[in-house]
Amino acid sequence: MRSFEAYLEANHRVEKPVVHISLNPSPDDQLTDNRLNMIAREYLTKLGYGNQPFIIYKHSDIGRPHLHIVTTCITDRGTKINDYKI
Repeated sequence: MRSFEAYLEANHRVEKPVVHISLNPSPDDQLTDNRLNMIAREYLTKLGYGNQPFIIYKHSDIGRPHLHIVTTCITDRGTKINDYKI
């Protein structure tokens, strides 16, 4: 989380500076941790968050593995990433 601090400090005007994304593969998919990591990184890149700090957390509280991704929508220059796609 400390890697987020400089980004969050760069712009205090953004109402929701942290983004939470949940990726839920099909229960039929048998994905390795490495493949899940690659999917999460590709997803972040396609949404425009590829250069942002992020946390990926995998767990199975709903009976199957899924991912939670947390990142910030404030760039290192203090501008807000357009998050209308999420």
